[in-house]
Amino acid sequence: MIRGARSVAWLLVVAGIGFGAAGDRRVPQTTRTRGGYTVLAGDLHVHSFPGDGALPPWAIAHEARRRHLDVIALTNHNSMLSWRFTRALRAFRWAADTDGVLIIPGDEVTGVGHHVAALGLTAPVPWRGSAADAAVAIHAQGGVAIAAHPGTGRRNAFDSASYKALDGIEAAHLTKQPPLEAYEDYDREYSRALGVHPSIAAIGSSDFHTLAPLGLARTYIFVRVTTQDGVLEAIRAGRTVGCDAEGVAIGPAPLAFLVADDCRADATAPPAGEVRWISRASAWFTWLGLFALVVLGADEPRP
Repeated sequence: MIRGARSVAWLLVVAGIGFGAAGDRRVPQTTRTRGGYTVLAGDLHVHSFPGDGALPPWAIAHEARRRHLDVIALTNHNSMLSWRFTRALRAFRWAADTDGVLIIPGDEVTGVGHHVAALGLTAPVPWRGSAADAAVAIHAQGGVAIAAHPGTGRRNAFDSASYKALDGIEAAHLTKQPPLEAYEDYDREYSRALGVHPSIAAIGSSDFHTLAPLGLARTYIFVRVTTQDGVLEAIRAGRTVGCDAEGVAIGPAPLAFLVADDCRADATAPPAGEVRWISRASAWFTWLGLFALVVLGADEPRP
């Protein structure tokens, strides 16, 4: 009796996984234009394997396409191992296709009391020193420096000198969700940064590691060319808009107006290519099967 119930539970798990695979459709790539620019949706603070994240870069790129993203930045803490790993696999044609998603190498400079997302690096930069020191080192490699999650209790992590040196600030982040006090902290920090650096880029990032959805907060980047250099140039020029999990666009008013509808839609849209009823059936079957296996326990050892 118990053995038969376990068999049914395993069938539920297998069926759930099968439904999930059946509900995953390839997502066509689309181009968005606004105000004479190509607008890329990006998640510019992403952790990957091997390193601080659960998924390798090519798997993240596949998920990025499902989440309506065109570009991601790899920003493991003080490390670029996952980028080097991916580049080596590409050289031998062993890495999976990245679905047309642009991947930008970088790291999250994890200093004492502050974190800086660095994009466009060729090697990790020193983490000791101030955020302004990190920005100088990042600029020396031709990259851009972004204040990471400034509204998460790290008050005064970035002083005026830091904001003057940095190219961007995360005005939207995974942790910027009401009713958390951090929601107001992010707005306060963004206003403070604008006071000393009026063209500082407004960035939205998920800070993806394992569970939170990729692109939960995102950035709309107004580029002239859809390359890494084009993305970095747009950030330096402040042609970006952050979009938080509530669907609020944050950034220069003329640009925020152009992508306000996109921000609201992307904040609530299901993953592209997903057949909703199949995905729900997959989740229910898988979780019911796993729950049953936990309740029923493992098989007793045979004599």
